[in-house]
Amino acid sequence: MNLSVDQLADRVTDWCARHRVVPANGQAATATTVRTLRYYRTTGVLDAPAEGGGMGYGERHFLQACSVRVLQAEGLPLSRIQSLLFGRSDDELRAILTSAEQGNAPHLPEPAAAPVQPESWQTYPLGPDFLIARRPGQRITPAQISAIQAILQSSEN
Repeated sequence: MNLSVDQLADRVTDWCARHRVVPANGQAATATTVRTLRYYRTTGVLDAPAEGGGMGYGERHFLQACSVRVLQAEGLPLSRIQSLLFGRSDDELRAILTSAEQGNAPHLPEPAAAPVQPESWQTYPLGPDFLIARRPGQRITPAQISAIQAILQSSEN
């Protein structure tokens, strides 16, 4: 499947209409538009297309967009949907759609891994070619730095 963004929007809208999937509490429009899909891309709930120029949308994109709509119909905010869908396989996304097709609420276990939040690291130079990094709260002594430098110097010889 190689759809344009317009074709993907139409397919998602048609699927939602067929299965009576409507966002709860007016939190989103009933129809899925190109603008909606682009917004989903910026929030990370829809993968980038395989091609540029508005083409390159496939089955996974369809599954992702429909899954977002199903979860919106359950009243979930997009920020929560993002964490629930992160790292889901195509089979897991299909299961969300299947539950909606059967008129059931989707059962989603908590994701195994949440999106990684940026961390702060402190770095120590070990010479012109090497650097060591540590997380805040972890201690590295001058003796440890000297020992690492000695190991690096001995491996150069």
